[in-house]
Amino acid sequence: MTTKNIAIVYGGFSGERVISEKSAHLVQKHLDIEKYNSYLIDIDHHAWTAWFNGNSYPVSKDDFSVIIEGEKINFDGVFNAVHGTPGEDGKLQGYFDVINMPYNNCDVLSSAMSFNKLTCNLFLAGAGIKVAKSHLVRLGHEYDKKAIIKKLGLPCFVKPCDGGSSIGVTKVKKEEDFDEAIRYAQEEGVDALIESFLDGMEVSCGCININGQAKAVAVTEIVPANEFFDYESKYTADGTQEITPARLPKDRYDEVMRLTEVIYLYLNCKGMIRVDFMVCDDATYMIEPNTTPGLSDASILPQQAIYAGYDLETFFDISLSEMFVDHSKVDKN
Repeated sequence: MTTKNIAIVYGGFSGERVISEKSAHLVQKHLDIEKYNSYLIDIDHHAWTAWFNGNSYPVSKDDFSVIIEGEKINFDGVFNAVHGTPGEDGKLQGYFDVINMPYNNCDVLSSAMSFNKLTCNLFLAGAGIKVAKSHLVRLGHEYDKKAIIKKLGLPCFVKPCDGGSSIGVTKVKKEEDFDEAIRYAQEEGVDALIESFLDGMEVSCGCININGQAKAVAVTEIVPANEFFDYESKYTADGTQEITPARLPKDRYDEVMRLTEVIYLYLNCKGMIRVDFMVCDDATYMIEPNTTPGLSDASILPQQAIYAGYDLETFFDISLSEMFVDHSKVDKN
C-alpha cells in the first residue's frame, strides 16, 4: 500500500483561526500513519507555511508543494480544516481545483452557497426546508429599523451573513440595541442578517459521505451556558451541555437525521458537514449548515462520531478516502 502525502490546512483569515488550528491538530493525531504522511499547513494573509517536526517551511503556491530538508514534497490530497474564509466559502477550493488537487470537503459552489446564510436559506427554503424569517442589511446601506422589527419582532438575532462560530452574533431584545448589533455583525462579516427568534430546542446533526451516499451521524442537543449558543458557550464557558443523543421523541430525532441528509444532497455536499436546527413545537427549522465543521476536542461532530460507533481514525479515513473515488464511474448495480 502506497502511503499518501496529506496536507492538513488550517488557519484562514477570520476569527476562527484558533479553532481551526485545534481542529487540524486533532485530525493529525488521529490519521492512520500507515496510510498517510500528514503535514500541517498554516494559511494566512501573509504566507502559507508548512510545519514539520517543529520547523517551518514556505509553501509554493505554484503547485502547492514544499521543500523540506532538500526534498520536494508533493501532496496527494488536502484535508481542509480552515473554518471561515478562505476554506469554508469556496475560495481555497477554487485554488485547489485550478491545480487539480483533491480535497476532502465541499466544492466551490456548495461552499460559497452554504457560507452565505441568506443565499443558503433562500435556496433551501425553495426545496421545502423551513428557515426563520429574515432581513438583509447591506454594508453601507441605510435601513429602516422600525420596519425590520415590525416584520421580525423582538427578540431577534443579528449576525454576519458570512461568518461562523457565532462570532459577531447578537440577540437583540430592545430597539435601542439594534444599531450596535448591526455594526458589530458588519465588523465581523460584510452584510448583516437579521432573523426572527425561534423558541425551541437547539440541536446539531453531523453527516458524512460513505460510498457516495449521505449518512447522518447523530443528533446532539445543545444547552448553552449563556442565553444562546454564542462563541463563549461553544468554546470557553463552563456549563454548556452537548447531549448526544438529543433528548427528542424518536419521530423528531429521525426527522432531524432525515433533514440533514436532504440538505446534504440539495447542497451537493462532500465529506463531513454539520447542520444546526431549532426543533420547535410547530416545525423543525434549519439554522445553518457548516461545511467545514469544527473538529477540535470541544467540537460536536467528533463526539457524534464516537457515539455512532466510529473511532476518529476510521471517521477521518472515510472522509479522506472518499476524495480519491470517482463515484460517477462506480458500478452501482
